[in-house]
Amino acid sequence: GGGITGAGVMLEAARRGQRVLLLEQTDFAWGTSSRSSKMVHGGLRYIAQGDIALTRHSLLERERLLNELPGLVERATYLFPLRKGVFPGRWPMKAVLWLYDFLAGIRDHRYLNKAQLLKRVPGLQDQDLTGAMCYTDALTDDCRLVMRTLLEGARHGGVAQNYARVVQAEQSGKGEQGFSVTVEDRVSGELSTLKAAAVVSATGAW
Repeated sequence: GGGITGAGVMLEAARRGQRVLLLEQTDFAWGTSSRSSKMVHGGLRYIAQGDIALTRHSLLERERLLNELPGLVERATYLFPLRKGVFPGRWPMKAVLWLYDFLAGIRDHRYLNKAQLLKRVPGLQDQDLTGAMCYTDALTDDCRLVMRTLLEGARHGGVAQNYARVVQAEQSGKGEQGFSVTVEDRVSGELSTLKAAAVVSATGAW
């Protein structure tokens, strides 16, 4: 599979000095890895679930990626509208975002009043609207992330081939180690059989 999981496996195997071949039956990042939310986030929902340790770990990873991959992972602004009589209100949300930023080691949230919010989002339904909390998470281009990972894996000696469909992978016969892998070249239609010490299936939701 040539999505982010397969690309990550290829990179890590190549880093460890293994001979590694990644096979993808269509385009790289064609499946799940082109249909993600694009978000690189700490997850406010984890705080709501009471999992502070997971939130902190995710936020520190987010900040590390922002620092190490400029242009690939970018900080993005989010607005959480607040409405009269609807939970959470301004102060509970402010407390949550204070904790969110504290765990990340930053301070990047603020309150927008109704006028400021409507100036930024003029089409927003303004009934009972009191304002919004403004905070940041991060976004990435998931396809570019896959390609970046594949290129890094290739730099370490890994090989990636697309339009190569794995037809079958089975353990070798008695007395033999590893696997026998049948691969179809989807351009020429030719079938080949490869030998591998190990096979990792990283084929996504499909």
